[in-house]
Amino acid sequence: MSADRAGGARCELCQREVPAALITLHHLTPKERGGRAKHRTPLCRPCHKQVHPVYSNKELARLYADIPSLRASPRMQPFLKWIRKQAPERTFRTVMSDAHPKARRRR
Repeated sequence: MSADRAGGARCELCQREVPAALITLHHLTPKERGGRAKHRTPLCRPCHKQVHPVYSNKELARLYADIPSLRASPRMQPFLKWIRKQAPERTFRTVMSDAHPKARRRR
């Protein structure tokens, strides 16, 4: 995690410099799929809140267990394009994607 003099840090997914208070640690391989604490990466809260409603833990473990593949994933592209234009100190509400496997069970 890179930090600047003003107490900010860089989100590894969107590459924005955000206040350190908005950084969370994302398990590249979800804990339920064998992920370990040493395999976490810093994500800003909006990115982290977006990743989990869009992808199931099974998809994250199988297809997106590293930042380059997650950053290149088709369902993340519109969000990443949008979030990079937002003020770094803002956080947002996230809604589960209709494509998420658990979305069908919630209806």
